[in-house]
Amino acid sequence: MPSRVPLNVKGHALLRHRFCGLAFAAVAATTVMVGAHPAVASAADPENRRLLATITPGQPRAPETIAASALPALNGQQCTATPAGSRERRAGGVAFCVRAEDKPTAAPSTLAAEADSFTCSVTGTNQMQYQRFESCLKLTVSGTLVNSNGGVIGTATLNFVNSVALGATSSTIDEQVTVTVSNTTGSVTQVAVSLAVSCTSACAVTKSAPWTGVALLSKGQSKTGTVTYAEALTKGTQDNTRLRYNAIIAVPKAIPVQPTASWDGVTDIRCDNAVGAYAGCVYPGARPDLQLSASIYKAAAMTYLWAQMYLPDSWGSGTPLRRLANETAAEGNRTRTCEDGTFVRLPDTVVLADSCDEFPFAATYEGGTYGSLCADIAPILENGQWQIYQANPNKPITYTEKCVRGHVTLTDNTAAGGELGRFAQRERLLDLDRYTLTIIP
Repeated sequence: MPSRVPLNVKGHALLRHRFCGLAFAAVAATTVMVGAHPAVASAADPENRRLLATITPGQPRAPETIAASALPALNGQQCTATPAGSRERRAGGVAFCVRAEDKPTAAPSTLAAEADSFTCSVTGTNQMQYQRFESCLKLTVSGTLVNSNGGVIGTATLNFVNSVALGATSSTIDEQVTVTVSNTTGSVTQVAVSLAVSCTSACAVTKSAPWTGVALLSKGQSKTGTVTYAEALTKGTQDNTRLRYNAIIAVPKAIPVQPTASWDGVTDIRCDNAVGAYAGCVYPGARPDLQLSASIYKAAAMTYLWAQMYLPDSWGSGTPLRRLANETAAEGNRTRTCEDGTFVRLPDTVVLADSCDEFPFAATYEGGTYGSLCADIAPILENGQWQIYQANPNKPITYTEKCVRGHVTLTDNTAAGGELGRFAQRERLLDLDRYTLTIIP
């Protein structure tokens, strides 16, 4: 594109169309090629340029979900004496001992479709799954009622489910906690459960207990409540925090001297006030996917798709992209790729208001290759199909290039750049954050 086309999105200065997008795995696209590297010319091309491929966008990707084992931080088994005169003591029970299951099962959690729905279905145990803005964790804790000889005279099994929702424009962390007594046996008929939460680093708890006091639960009963956390961040800063839980699980009226089960949220939450106008929080380990529609971004989107399909690094698909947040450095990348004197603009009869659209994007650490080393292509929509032509007959494409320059209408070029900027804010991409890119219909 021309040398200077600044763009502002919601007060965030962007470099005309340098991206920070995303996509995982291989590109799902249908390709119809004329030979391996076809040399068929189109009658619509007055320069008789070489036809490289006919390509079709793929389907949207599901958000990346990461699974992790959740092993509680218990220092062995924690036992609490049964109250004198209690039903459990009369049955011969002298102590109720709590321990967590020490091995995760393979069955996964299922995250809610909406981050604010606070629901997740968990069929395994000691498992956590998370996406960019939500997580679901299930932990199983067992209790045994023992007599003076150490013999077991009753048991209880409890499942804790923690559903966390993060906000792209809020540094408040909302969580729903549900505990269920899934089973009891013998002389254990009821369990008393209380829970308190905390968080590390600059995080503060604004509601530390999901329910007031102690919940008395029998087999099959559940108790649900919410807790909240908040990060106070000055402009330009970020902080990593981890959520922590201390539960007291005992028989009714017992008085434990310390928490009987404790666990962490497995992975850190990152909150920042460095992207956009508001602070927000994400699970940084879950990479977001920039989805660009070919029907909206046209030749720009098809330039990126062709590179993913035919050039060796498959940026944004086989190789994740990394956001370059420094705009001066991104401008330098764009200059090296598009303004090294080797980009020959096409006439309006071929591409109206032709501009240089580089990929990998200038606002990535993968961008900045000198344009003389890039493949130059012209995506043209003909009879409802995207045909990809070699743009410069004097610069043959070798399919080993480390970058591509698309001949793209300036309007589509800057529109795609604007979406990249919105995506960076929406997904709270910081410098070096990885993301993928998917081109959809």
